[in-house]
Amino acid sequence: MQLKISKYIDDHASDMIAALSSLVAVPSVRGAAEPGMPYGKEPARALSVMLEMAEKYGFSVKNHENYVGTIDFDPAKETALGVLCHLDVVPEGTGWTNPPYTLTLSGGKLYGRGSADDKGPAVAVLFALRALRECGYELSKNVRFIVGCDEENGSSDLAYYRRKEALPPQVFTPDGSFPVIHLEKGMIRGKVVGKVQTGARKTICSAYGGAAVNAVPDRAYAVLSGFSEQELTAAKEVLPKDVEASFERKNEAVHVTVMGKSAHASTPEEGKNAVTALFMLLGALPSDDGSAALFAELSQTFRYAETDGTSLGIQASDEKSGALTFVFSVFSFENGSFEGRFDIRFPISQTSAKIRTKFEKSLAKTGLKIDEWTASKPHYVDENSEFVQTLLAVYTELTRKKGYCIAIGGGTYVHDVDGGVAFGAEFPGVESRMHGADEFIALEDMLLSSKIFAEAIWKLCG
Repeated sequence: MQLKISKYIDDHASDMIAALSSLVAVPSVRGAAEPGMPYGKEPARALSVMLEMAEKYGFSVKNHENYVGTIDFDPAKETALGVLCHLDVVPEGTGWTNPPYTLTLSGGKLYGRGSADDKGPAVAVLFALRALRECGYELSKNVRFIVGCDEENGSSDLAYYRRKEALPPQVFTPDGSFPVIHLEKGMIRGKVVGKVQTGARKTICSAYGGAAVNAVPDRAYAVLSGFSEQELTAAKEVLPKDVEASFERKNEAVHVTVMGKSAHASTPEEGKNAVTALFMLLGALPSDDGSAALFAELSQTFRYAETDGTSLGIQASDEKSGALTFVFSVFSFENGSFEGRFDIRFPISQTSAKIRTKFEKSLAKTGLKIDEWTASKPHYVDENSEFVQTLLAVYTELTRKKGYCIAIGGGTYVHDVDGGVAFGAEFPGVESRMHGADEFIALEDMLLSSKIFAEAIWKLCG
């Protein structure tokens, strides 16, 4: 069977490229809701393109009000397996050397927004199903391929679908990495606020930094008044050597820029936090009011290069999940009013309530208070389950590499799906630049993923 399926997929590589090209051409970033299109025109258009292809290949399709679409192998049979992919993408951003919405094949790589996350994997799943059907393999149970339109903004698409229909008993998503992601840390997003007296001669007039709560900020800024060159130089000296800062005098004000390095909030150790570095610099200034004292306290509570929340008393770790991560990612300060946002990824041994109690205790000395706090529980599936072991065995069989389970700090499309795991489509050691410029999926990897998905579907539903 593997040889027959493998040959079919290799023979249809050009069809897969064409299918991915038609999807990448749709800039399916979430837009303003319109009648019948809850996420705007482009996500609805991407869904239409996918469902039209699937229907042309002989599958039973249904559009669920442009929230999700379903593609059934054989709807007359009991559904045993669900496969989740999403067709929405993040904005293209800047820095591309290839056009983001034109699929470009170069050096064996297929470049384009969504090629890796999650349109390329979706094409791999579709052609796995097509290969099984056209090679004559009849499944004893149905597999339902569910394609959604809002994964990048909270998965309200899947929530809508689940209010209407139950998910299949076994679910995987190629919205992550091979071999199998079976554990995703819990996530907390929050905001703290505070106020101090300002307006003295030597003061921090305003400050801000960060762009996204789920990213280590690479830039932070401040406007100062009344400080001498010697005082500014002395404050700059407290910065870590791996962080750059510049001063620009404009009339009576000094504009400060601190430059770090961005990283995803689930892997903060890979970044250099410009916001917490700026806290250090501002806290070292001798202001005549409460502004510098506030930042001095902030720099001790949210320490630069500390990614585990030790200074907040929330550090935690367990063998399965690894360590808690903490990122203070976005803030603003003006007229004495401070507000800042943070991101926490916590292990399965912890709860949001326990973390909040410790967090509030540490905040008491700063004069700040929690203004917002939202949390999602960790997601965990037993690696010894028959479902997970089947997927691992398929991965090992087709790659000739040992299958193993992975714990991550990020979230995939199955984070809130009991028993669901991420199975592909990024291979170990590959950095596909998803969410970044020149995102890609290697053609060889897309073909191999399709073969793996076909074998997994056959093992689970054959």
